[in-house]
Amino acid sequence: SYSLGKLATAFTIGNVAASAFNKTMQVFTQNLDGAIERYDTMNNFPKVMKNLGIGADEANEVIADLSDKLTGLPTSLDAGARAVQRFTTVNGDIKKSEQLFLAVNNAILAGGANSQIQASALEQLSQAYSKGKPDMMEWRTLLTAMPAQLKQVSQALGYESVDAMGEAVRSADGGKKAFAEMMDAIVELNDKGVGEFASFSQQ
Repeated sequence: SYSLGKLATAFTIGNVAASAFNKTMQVFTQNLDGAIERYDTMNNFPKVMKNLGIGADEANEVIADLSDKLTGLPTSLDAGARAVQRFTTVNGDIKKSEQLFLAVNNAILAGGANSQIQASALEQLSQAYSKGKPDMMEWRTLLTAMPAQLKQVSQALGYESVDAMGEAVRSADGGKKAFAEMMDAIVELNDKGVGEFASFSQQ
């Protein structure tokens, strides 16, 4: 009986050790995959930006800055690089695009939605930026991801409500102008906040 007890204890210890080893290897593999993806993104980003007329030095500076500022956040460097690339395709200014992405990303993260909704919101907003204004589906996705932050933006721009801002940015006439103002306000609120609310970066 005593020997069986010792044997059972040994098996238990062995199972715990094996489980711990498997978890360690899983974490190691995930970290390795993440490191490889990060390296590939940093290596390829300047090549992609070159096709948009952006110099290698400027592109390397931006991707290094993104890598630093996204450390510890759930947003991947790859997602950040794609967003900056899409913004730059529209505005031709990589520094402005980085600033825009970081502000939007902070606002979305501050919204506290789940990761799937956050990723969808970033994608939808990138599409809207490419067109100059959002459609109803894109706007609803943004509302789902960051309702409080959009309310703060509407307050900063002097709208009566988020709905009023939504109608303005989607309108056939002045929608593009209103949307551009909204995006500029997101960048501003990322650093300053509005009223009693902290900046998006702090939120």
